[in-house]
Amino acid sequence: MTLEYERILPKVKDLVATAVNRQRQLDSQQKEIAQKLTDYATDRGAIAHSIKIAQEKTGGKLYAAEPHPAYAHEPLNKGVTAVNLPDTAVIIGGDGSQILPDRHAPYLYYLINIGVIVYYHGRNRAPDVFTQPILEYPGLDWQADEGKFTSAHVSIQRDLAEIGALAETACAQAAQTDDPVLALLDQRLLYWPVGGDNGRNDQKTVYEWIKAMRQVETCHREHGAVYLSGYISEPGTSAVVNMLRTLNVGRPDPETGEIFDPEVLKKRSAGLIDAALFAGILQPGERSAVFVNISENNKTFKAQGQEVCFFYLHPGGGKHIARVDIPRWVADDPTAVDQIHALIMDQCKMVYPYVLTRADEIAVILSQDRDYLEKMIAVGMGPEFALRQGSAKQAGKDAARSGKTRYGE
Repeated sequence: MTLEYERILPKVKDLVATAVNRQRQLDSQQKEIAQKLTDYATDRGAIAHSIKIAQEKTGGKLYAAEPHPAYAHEPLNKGVTAVNLPDTAVIIGGDGSQILPDRHAPYLYYLINIGVIVYYHGRNRAPDVFTQPILEYPGLDWQADEGKFTSAHVSIQRDLAEIGALAETACAQAAQTDDPVLALLDQRLLYWPVGGDNGRNDQKTVYEWIKAMRQVETCHREHGAVYLSGYISEPGTSAVVNMLRTLNVGRPDPETGEIFDPEVLKKRSAGLIDAALFAGILQPGERSAVFVNISENNKTFKAQGQEVCFFYLHPGGGKHIARVDIPRWVADDPTAVDQIHALIMDQCKMVYPYVLTRADEIAVILSQDRDYLEKMIAVGMGPEFALRQGSAKQAGKDAARSGKTRYGE
C-alpha cells in the first residue's frame, strides 16, 4: 500500500514553515557567535577566564573547547594555509563494515570486515591493501553469549577492530621507513560507545580504544613522526560555539534581560554547530586554530595520557567543513600538525581523503558475499540443519516486500 500523501500535506506545509523560521533564527544566532569569535580572536586571556568561571558554574561538567597554547599566534577567526607537505610519507586509511546478527535467520552469527590501505605518498609505488575478516557466533554456553549478538555490540567491536588494525599497521610501517607515517581513522578519536550500557563495559571499551592510541604513541616515541588522526566529514559538535558562549556567563541577554544560564553549557548547543561557524571563515585548504576538547569523556582520555584535540578543515568543494581529531601528544608539536594538515589536504583532491574512500571500498561486504557465506554455512551444517528456515515473521516481511502477488500464490 502506498503512502497517502494528501493526508499529511498540511503537516508538510507546517514543517516547511517551521524549518524556514528556525533556520532564520539560527542564522541570526550564528552571526552573533561569529562576531564574538572576531571580538575575542586574540584575547586568549578573556576566554581562559570565562572558561574557568563556566567550569565552576557547571560543577566541572562543561562541554566546550579551549585554544591550544602552542598556537597563540594564530587568531581564532583566521584560517591557516597548509604548509610543509613532506616529499614522501606513508598514509594509512582504515574502515570497517559488518553483517549484523539476524535473530530471524536459522544461523546466528555476525561478521566484521576491516579494510586497510597503505598509501606511499611521493613514491612511485602502488598502495598495499588488505582485509581482516572476523566471524563470531554463539558457543555452547548461550548464557555467556547473551548481549554479544546485538547491533550495538557489533558496532563497538567493529570500531575497536578498526583502530586496532590501524595501530598495528602504522607501527609495522614505522619500523620499515624513515618517512612520516599518518594513520587516518574514519571517525572521531574521542570515542565513546554508542548504544553501550554506560557502565563497566563501556569503560572497558574506552580503555581498549585508548590502548590502541597509546600503541601509536609508543611507536612515535621510538621511531619519530608516527601520527594518529580521526577525520569527521560532517561534524555536528559545538565545542567552540560553547567556548564562545562561556563569555555570556553571568551577563544579561541584551534583548530579554535574562541572565545567561550556564547549565546549557553542559551539553551541545542546540542547532548551532562549529562547522557552520567555520564555514564562514575558512577558505579551501585552510584549517582553523587548534583546540583542546573540554568534556567529561575527555577527562578519561586525559587521565590515560591521550587527551584529544582538534581543528576544523575546509577540504575544498563548496562549504563542506571537516573536523580533524588528534591526540594531545601530536597537537603539542606544531610541525606535526603542519604535516598532518598538508598530507590530508593532498589526499582531498576529490574533497574526501583518498585513503578513506579506498578503505571503505576494500572493507564493504557485498550482498553476494553474504549470500555465498550463508550458502557455505548451510552446506557445512548438512541437510538436516540446512533445511531449517528462518522465522515466519521474517518470511512474511520478505514476501510482502518482494512485489505484488495474489493471496495464496
